[in-house]
Amino acid sequence: MPPRRILGAAMVGHVVESFDFVIYGYSATIIARHFFPSGNETLAILSTLAVYGIAFIVRPLGGAVFGSMGDRLGRRTALSTVVLIMAVSTAAIGVLPTYTSVGFLAPLLLLICRLAQGLSMGAEYTSAASYVMEQAPPARRGLWTSAVGSATFIGAALAVFLLLGLQLSSATAYSDWTWRLPFLLGGAMALIGLYMRLRLEETKTFRALEDSGETSRTPVRDSFRNWRVFLLLLAIFSLLAVVAQNFLGYLPTYLTKTAGLSSVTTLVASGIALVLCAALSIATGALSDRIGRKPLLVGGVIVAVVGSIPAYMIAAGGSLATTVVAQILLVIPAALVGMTATIVAVELVPPRIRATSTALTYNIAYAVFGGTAPLVGALLTAQFGRLAPGAYITVLAALALVVVIIALPETRHRSVDDRAATEKNARTVTGTVSSS
Repeated sequence: MPPRRILGAAMVGHVVESFDFVIYGYSATIIARHFFPSGNETLAILSTLAVYGIAFIVRPLGGAVFGSMGDRLGRRTALSTVVLIMAVSTAAIGVLPTYTSVGFLAPLLLLICRLAQGLSMGAEYTSAASYVMEQAPPARRGLWTSAVGSATFIGAALAVFLLLGLQLSSATAYSDWTWRLPFLLGGAMALIGLYMRLRLEETKTFRALEDSGETSRTPVRDSFRNWRVFLLLLAIFSLLAVVAQNFLGYLPTYLTKTAGLSSVTTLVASGIALVLCAALSIATGALSDRIGRKPLLVGGVIVAVVGSIPAYMIAAGGSLATTVVAQILLVIPAALVGMTATIVAVELVPPRIRATSTALTYNIAYAVFGGTAPLVGALLTAQFGRLAPGAYITVLAALALVVVIIALPETRHRSVDDRAATEKNARTVTGTVSSS
């Protein structure tokens, strides 16, 4: 099967996922106006951000359901199912009635759509990464997997440039009704992704498991039994969730409400940073195939430790240049940590529980730290001032740095196809963590 078909089908779902979440994050003030009662702008925005976070809360459930599907019925089946649910729920937001039309039914319907999105996204990214990793040439696993990860920033960049175009064409129309168009477009892209994924072949790794009768009957339970590896992955994914979602979910609101930037300036700066981050993600994956995963992961965590508070200091400058610099300080650790964490996770976990275990750790981390990042950021800013979100990232990054240095092994040369070797790898990690 041609590499472009594998990578294109794997990437498209994650493009839609990040596209939708950025559209929602950047449109928080407008969504608040349409779906919640008027009269208290702060409460409406906090309610909108809370609905944003609720979609993350159900993601572990989606990871358990669709991750198990990937380990029991095949990676292709899981990927096709989640992108179908994503298509319907994303497009539905674009046609929902507003609060002035149906009252409290409006936020309820919005919540239902976000819950459906959260369930489908619970196994999207890690399932796509697992599929690509199992299809990639051994010497290019990092590069191929980083292509899937770069879809996060590609989708976000597409969302930013679309929003910029809509606002420049007519800010009034965008506030009134054209904000719906990106959600409809996201649903259409997801349907294209469904078509692409239905044309995929199952991975040779899963076929070998199936032929030998070694697929897991209880992948969720087996994932928790491998608990030391589970906790290790949870730690590094938690840092990724905080860094990525502060940048993607909260920073737009921070820049417009706290730093006083115009929405156009915020969108231009974000678009530049996202394009840079997509390129950096690919470079990170390629470099990890040459020098290893751990050095890049450690480097990304260090940048998060030393750069987060300065990023929020610079972001308060109020100009396009300072905003771009601030966002670059946040996207560098997002790219380095995001790519290497994903690659390490897929390489560490045995293939019989790979889809489930990676989905659970990734989405538990995002439920606890990712979905709450915008809301926590807003509350910290209101309570402690402009630098509080940066300090929050710094503290968590410092804790993660200790874990990564002490407990994380190098995985570049580990097998992802040999079932016995991968099980041995997992036991080795268990011993490493235990001895630490």
